[in-house]
Amino acid sequence: MHKSKLGVRVTGKLDGGNPKHASHIREDGENTFTVKPTWEGDPSRCYGLRFAVMAENSGVDRVPVTVNVDWGTPQHMEYKGVYYVNCEGEDDWTERAAKVNGQVASVTFDAEPGVSYLSLAPMYNYSTYLAFVDALAQRSEVEVKLAGKSRHGREIWRLQMPPEETEDAEPVTVVCRNNACETAGNFMIEGMVRFLFSGEPEAVELMRKFTFHFLPMTNPDGVFDGLERDTALEDGANLGRMNTAPDPAHDTIRTSLETIKPKLFVNLHNWMIPDVDGLLCNDELYARRLSELLPPVGKPPRRYHREWYSDTIAEIEDRGDVTLYPMAKLPELHKDSGGTWKDFCRKRFGARAMAVEFPWRGRTVDDMRQLGIALLKAVCLIRIGERETP
Repeated sequence: MHKSKLGVRVTGKLDGGNPKHASHIREDGENTFTVKPTWEGDPSRCYGLRFAVMAENSGVDRVPVTVNVDWGTPQHMEYKGVYYVNCEGEDDWTERAAKVNGQVASVTFDAEPGVSYLSLAPMYNYSTYLAFVDALAQRSEVEVKLAGKSRHGREIWRLQMPPEETEDAEPVTVVCRNNACETAGNFMIEGMVRFLFSGEPEAVELMRKFTFHFLPMTNPDGVFDGLERDTALEDGANLGRMNTAPDPAHDTIRTSLETIKPKLFVNLHNWMIPDVDGLLCNDELYARRLSELLPPVGKPPRRYHREWYSDTIAEIEDRGDVTLYPMAKLPELHKDSGGTWKDFCRKRFGARAMAVEFPWRGRTVDDMRQLGIALLKAVCLIRIGERETP
């Protein structure tokens, strides 16, 4: 932890923090710090999309703080020009544009007395997730099950709503945090669960026709350790791919899906393309229908990248469409991945399966909750229509 003369301390040694090591944080002057985030491997394997530090102001006045985030390479800096600030105890996060010069993004924010956070995306950490699960465990409308544990013994919970399964209710599975840095899915699941608790007629009807299973944090080790994608800094698993390093978290996802046998599967992500939402669902008409049902949420206006044909990244390359999917250019992703969980569920259980990408730029945490509700309504409405069509 580094402390300026005016009493501001900056550290990444916290749940979800990055970098963890004090040697990666240097004080350059009064309330000015240089921070070097930690990457998994090199830029050919990942984008380095995880950065989060805590600033502790022990004074009584607001203090401007500048953090120079040195990413170590100018690659992928197009995704690192906006950061998010939060004062402890507040629900929402405020966007802050950075000044980007080569491999360094400089962001200035006001550190209020007490604790503030600066992050590349709004934070939702392992402790936040456990508090969410603990609160749900007190309610009769949901069954909380321990699905498994991570390599380091962190808990992977499965939530079932309603707790009683009926013969006519189709199983729906919603998962998030395969990629440790992608926090939007947690806020979307919060919105979905709140809606299903609401008692609104539409929610009651959906709870009658479907049994919902949520896996709100499949990669708790990566989340806690402040990683971008994998379950560990070295030799970790990529939980978004079927062929990956052995890992108990990957085994837990597969075992859970084999138990549930979903007929509808949704994997929540948030890529960093600022003005494009992704609907990756292997079916052109379905993707078009889904995009029509989803309301615009956040700013600026966005377009949908509808990807309805790919089982693997290699197929995108074969079709010459890699330019439509700029986040798929990493050489590591062009290896044989064995497909994704949506491909697994589609082939194994005949499920209507998809992954969605809702980037943070221009959106609040409540926007993400509302997107979660809208998405849940839309996929269920389409599914009901499919079941009722002869």
